[in-house]
Amino acid sequence: MITIDEITIVRDGREIIYDYSEQIPAGSITVIVGPNGCGKSTLLAAIAGDIAPDKGTITIDDLHPILTSASTLASIRAMAVQNQSFTLGFTVREMIEMAGDSTHVIDALGLAEIADRLVTTLSGGEAQRVAIAQAIAQKTPVLLLDEPLAAQDIYSRRKIISLLQNLAETGTTVVVVAHSTETELTWADKVIKQFH
Repeated sequence: MITIDEITIVRDGREIIYDYSEQIPAGSITVIVGPNGCGKSTLLAAIAGDIAPDKGTITIDDLHPILTSASTLASIRAMAVQNQSFTLGFTVREMIEMAGDSTHVIDALGLAEIADRLVTTLSGGEAQRVAIAQAIAQKTPVLLLDEPLAAQDIYSRRKIISLLQNLAETGTTVVVVAHSTETELTWADKVIKQFH
């Protein structure tokens, strides 16, 4: 379980998140929804341990991500950011295998036909799916995804959602950031809309 306890996050003198508390249940899909600039990605980065709250605490089970070593954190949570761009000339398969076993996730995300292409040649949506595949291949108990559906067609969206549902069913805690234009959220176990 992820516990967010009265956190406030200030960026450039502006309170992006103020005195916010939330419980994110284990083994479920929680979607954080809102317009651009409302702090969704900031909240996700704070859960990941990449940003320290100015006030309050975040815990993943009993661990404080911000106080946890990078190696321990890597075994607890995996994150895929939005607008992933790759600069090194590895293939899709090599990129995913740096994180873990690629076989299941390549098929599950419809990446088989591009598995041997260089990641530097991918479209935005393809690169995003590779970033998601990398995060899933890490096999961590917590999976954090920033707008994973944004650049995807209907077919890819269905594959991503189905895979996330399977992961949640097997105990993974999935937290997804989505833009407020995402109206079809029946696949989420919990939807968070207000967190200021």
